[in-house]
Amino acid sequence: MAKIFVSFLGTGALNKDPGYDRATYNWPGKSAITVTACFAQTAILKILEEKAADEGPVDRMIFLCTKESKEKHLSPLKEELRAHLAAPPDVIVPEPLVPTDMSAANQWGWFEQLLDNVSDGDTLVLDFTHGMRAVPIVFSSAIGFLNRAKGVTLAHALYAWYDMAEKDKVHPIVDMRDFYAINDWAEAVARLADDANARKIGELARTTQIEALQPLADEDLIRAFEEMTDCIRNVDVNNIGKKVGAALGRVKQARERVSGSARVMLDLVWEKFSTLATNEPLNGRYDRAYFDSQLAIIGVLLEHRLFMQAFTAMREMAGSLGMAGLTEDRVEKKYIKNLTSSKGKKLRKRFAQIFVRMAENPRDDWKFPSEQDARDKETLLPWYTALEQAGIIDDVLMGSLVDMADIRNGFDHAWTSKAEARTDIEEKGREYLTLLTGIITELADQRLIS
Repeated sequence: MAKIFVSFLGTGALNKDPGYDRATYNWPGKSAITVTACFAQTAILKILEEKAADEGPVDRMIFLCTKESKEKHLSPLKEELRAHLAAPPDVIVPEPLVPTDMSAANQWGWFEQLLDNVSDGDTLVLDFTHGMRAVPIVFSSAIGFLNRAKGVTLAHALYAWYDMAEKDKVHPIVDMRDFYAINDWAEAVARLADDANARKIGELARTTQIEALQPLADEDLIRAFEEMTDCIRNVDVNNIGKKVGAALGRVKQARERVSGSARVMLDLVWEKFSTLATNEPLNGRYDRAYFDSQLAIIGVLLEHRLFMQAFTAMREMAGSLGMAGLTEDRVEKKYIKNLTSSKGKKLRKRFAQIFVRMAENPRDDWKFPSEQDARDKETLLPWYTALEQAGIIDDVLMGSLVDMADIRNGFDHAWTSKAEARTDIEEKGREYLTLLTGIITELADQRLIS
C-alpha cells in the first residue's frame, strides 16, 4: 500500500518559458508555511513533505501528460521538485501519453492508465489544478471507482487557486476531499433504501466530520435505522410497523433541521419506508389492518430483493388467512382468548399449519391422522368452506401455496435438491403478492374480514 500523488501536467502558456508564472501558495488549515514556485504541484508536495509525520510521506508521483506538456514542462517540474523537496519521490509518466483529442475512447484510455498505476489499499492525493476540461470528470469518476473496486482512500482532492488578477498575493490550495464524501453518503442511503442495509450509513455516521451531514450522523437516528432494517430482514412482522415508525419519527425530527443534500437523502428514506410505519401496535386480531401491513412488508422485501424473507412472509400470511376465520361467531371463545394472548403463539402456529395443509390439497386428499389435527381441522372447516364458496381456495390459493412452498424450501435447503436455483423467483414473488392482495380485497369486499 502506497501514498500516491496524481496530477495532470498542463501546457500552460506555450510561448513562455517555463510556461507558468511564479506564484506564492499556502494551504489554509494545513500548514503555516508558504511556498513560491512555478508549479502548483511543487507547493503542494512541499507542504505534504512538511506534514509527512502527520499522515505519512508521498511514495510516488504520477503525472499525466500530453506530448506537448511533457516536452515543455516535465524537466522543469522535476528540477523544481529537486530544489524544494528533501527527498523527491519517484516520478511516473504513464505511457502512452494523453492524447489531445478528447474522444470518449481516449478518455477511457487514460482513465484505465490511472487505474493500472493504483493498487489495492493505496492512498491518493489528487491535484485538479491543471489540465484539460475532462480532468475533473475523469478524476472524479476514478475516485468513486477506486474506492469501491480497490479499497483506495482519498486523502486529498486539491485545487491551487491562482488568481490572474492578483498575481502577487498568496494563493490558497483548496482541499475538496470532504465534498467527495457525498458519494459515500449517497451510496449508504441507497443501501438503506434499496437493500434495507444500515451498516454503511452507520459506519459513515461514526466518522464523518462534515458539518452539512451531521444531522445524518445522529446516534439515535442510526440506531433506529439499524433496528428497523434488522426487523425487516428478520421478517419480524409483529414489530416492523413499530420500529419503522420510530425510525421515521427520528427522520422527521432531522428533516426539520436540514436542507440541501441531507434533506434529499432523508426524504428518500421517508418515501421508501413510510408505507410500513405505524405508531400503534396491531390489536392481535387477523383483520384488514393486519393483512395490509403484511402485504406492505412483502412488497418492501421484494423491492429489496430479499426473496427468501419475502416468501417466508407469504407463507406466514397464507397461514394467517386461516386465523382470520377464528372469530367468536365461528369457534369457541376459549380459542379467541388464547389466540390473542401473549401465550398463544404455539396455538396460532398450530392452526395456521392445519389451514395451509387444508388449502393446498383437495378435500379428498386430506389426511389428519392425529386426534388433535382432526379437531383443529373441524374447527377451521366452517371458515374454510366460506373461503371455498367465495372462490378463494380452489380458484386462487391452492396451486399457489404449493409453489410458494417449493420456492421457500429451495431457499431453506440452498437449492441442493435441484440442479440449479429457480430463475423465476422475482417474477413469482410479484405474481403472488398480487394474488394475496386480491384475496384480502375480496375478503374485505365480501365482509369476511373487517
